[in-house]
Amino acid sequence: MDQTIRSIAVVRLSAIGDVCHAMAVVGAMQRQYPNARIVWITSPLEANIVKLLPNVDVRVYNKKSGFKGMLALRRELAGECFDVLLHLQWSLRASLLTRMVKAVRRIGFHPSVSREKQHWFVNEHGNKPNGAHVLDSFLSITEKLGVTEPLLPLPLNLPAAPATLPESYVVLNPSASKAERNWTLEGYQGVIEYLVSNGKPVVLTGGGSASEMALAQSLVQDGVISLVGQTSLPEMFSVLAGAQLVISPDTGPAHMATLVGTPVMGLYAHSNPRRTGPYKDLDKVVSVYDELAEKEYGKPVEELPWASRVHDPSAMQAITLEQVIAQMKAVI
Repeated sequence: MDQTIRSIAVVRLSAIGDVCHAMAVVGAMQRQYPNARIVWITSPLEANIVKLLPNVDVRVYNKKSGFKGMLALRRELAGECFDVLLHLQWSLRASLLTRMVKAVRRIGFHPSVSREKQHWFVNEHGNKPNGAHVLDSFLSITEKLGVTEPLLPLPLNLPAAPATLPESYVVLNPSASKAERNWTLEGYQGVIEYLVSNGKPVVLTGGGSASEMALAQSLVQDGVISLVGQTSLPEMFSVLAGAQLVISPDTGPAHMATLVGTPVMGLYAHSNPRRTGPYKDLDKVVSVYDELAEKEYGKPVEELPWASRVHDPSAMQAITLEQVIAQMKAVI
């Protein structure tokens, strides 16, 4: 441990899943450097979950504010020079934002996983990641400071869960941030039928968009409680923390559940679960990514670039109800 590190700046703006990965790493940083001041710059939505970390000074940057907002942040932090800045985002916007923060060491990704000219904005690179997961890429940066493992589950300041929740339940989070990542309506209905018939109440979670509300409404039946659109992100954390299992496509709540130690069964087709899956539950994933990626690119997954995606808009339909039920039987 470097005893000279007294202040750490973190830049990770979005999205919810990646911010969750970063939280597990920053939590480990706090354990390694308990007396260090940590300032985290993030986006307005993601700030709601970063604030659940104790002893982190959260600063909000809204991308809609553009360069004017960056200059405002520079004024906020004008009196500080951080010992370390952890640049945990590949975007050019985030890189420009880091230049508003004074820091001695600016650590970014290893060139093998770096993008959008991040190397122009740092003076130190992380190690080559030890694994394929996005969280491993974050650890490759903090390894420079002696942090080699994430802190999972993570102690968070959570609100009370809704009193209407049953004593034992399974969470189904059916909607992803992009509709193409959603599984089929028939598939979700089959999962609910299986769980309810086996005495497992189902709690639906999700945001309040029209599409999410409509999908949830089509899944409500006896034995199903819908909290879609009815919880804040901190409250959703509490719901996920009380579940026996969370079933979800590739989206933020799957990674939120990982932070609070709830098992996750992820449903994957478009992205490689070894890169973006629930970090502690990759053995529980139901995935058709490998076969679809090989079909699209004409070569094994091992030979594809790190962030290769499947572009078939109907890819999630390749996951069968039989596959999902078989995995549920193994997990529950």
